Amino acid sequence: MDRLTKGFVALAAVGVAVATFHAYDEITAFSTPLSRVCNVNAFFSCGSVFASGDVTFPPGPYGIPLYVYGLVWFPLMVALGVWYGRRKGSLDGEVMVPALMVGNLFTLYLWYLELGVIHAVCPVCMTMYFLNYAMTGLALRRLLGSF
Repeated sequence: MDRLTKGFVALAAVGVAVATFHAYDEITAFSTPLSRVCNVNAFFSCGSVFASGDVTFPPGPYGIPLYVYGLVWFPLMVALGVWYGRRKGSLDGEVMVPALMVGNLFTLYLWYLELGVIHAVCPVCMTMYFLNYAMTGLALRRLLGSF
C-alpha cells in the first residue's frame, strides 16, 4: 500500500472516530461532558443544529438521521481504501473521485441547511466535511497522477 493510500485510509479512520463521537453525542442529546467540544457558542453549536429538527435526510418524519450517513460513509471509505491498497497497491482515482464527489455534493446540502436554514454550524460536522474534502484531494492526486 503506497503512502497516498495510507493517508487516505488514515483520514477515513479519523472520520470513523469523529462520526462515532457525533452519533453518540446526538443520541445522548448532547448531554455528556464531551458535548462542550461541540457547543462553542450559539453559532458554532452541534446542539443548536440538532435542536433545529433538520437532522434527517430526506427531511421529514421518515428520514434517516444524518449521523447515520457518517457512520456508513467513513467505514465504507476505509474499506475501499484498504481494498484498493491491497488489490492494486494504491487507490483507484477513477472510482474514488466520483464516489467522493457524491459525498461532497451531500456536504453542500448540509452547508445549505446549517448556514441557510438553521443559522448555526456544527463544528464536528464541519470536521467530517473537511475530512471528505481532504480524501477527495488525495483521490484526485491519484487520478491526475501527481503523487
